Amino acid sequence: MGSANRGGTRRYARIFASLAVALVLVGCGGLGLLPYQTDIQNTKFRSYKQVSLAYDHIMPGFTRISDLDDIGFDSTSSPNVEVLSYLGIIERFMPRDSVKFDNLDPAVRSCIDARDHCTALVFRPERLHQERTGNVLLDLLGFERTTVNYGWSAEVVLLIQDGRVAYKVMSGRPNIQDYHDKVSPLGPFQDMGGMAVRTAASAANL
Repeated sequence: MGSANRGGTRRYARIFASLAVALVLVGCGGLGLLPYQTDIQNTKFRSYKQVSLAYDHIMPGFTRISDLDDIGFDSTSSPNVEVLSYLGIIERFMPRDSVKFDNLDPAVRSCIDARDHCTALVFRPERLHQERTGNVLLDLLGFERTTVNYGWSAEVVLLIQDGRVAYKVMSGRPNIQDYHDKVSPLGPFQDMGGMAVRTAASAANL
């Protein structure tokens, strides 16, 4: 009987020791348990620099819409491309009449005047990676959650008039590094008060 008790005690001791080691590793982030995700739009470009170099190859007045596929800006295969009519172009370049028509670039004015012969293609290539960092144990228990977003994003607007690029403009964020730190002192119990209120309200409406 005594030997059986001692064997059981040693077995429990080994289990507790294993749990302690696991908690230490988790607390140090050694297990890589925190989730992450990567969002990719327009996989033809792997960096902001590639987008910029491709953009430089577009020559307003010369580049035809059929040439854009080879350059990397194809409206038929690139995902999430926005196509604007001349009315959408007016809203984009003259939001709420904050910019006067005469102050627009001559190529933009000409495109708007062409009406149905003018369209705009808006490309938004990007690669964004979201990762939770910090103490894994605190994160899993809901006490503190640190998230970092990094990558790049760009927006390329091309005005197409009579089958050729009439105007181009590019903007973006070459190096994105956004940090978000959310601290909940009560951990998993932080939202219990709000949950109790919602439950009481639901019960009262029955």
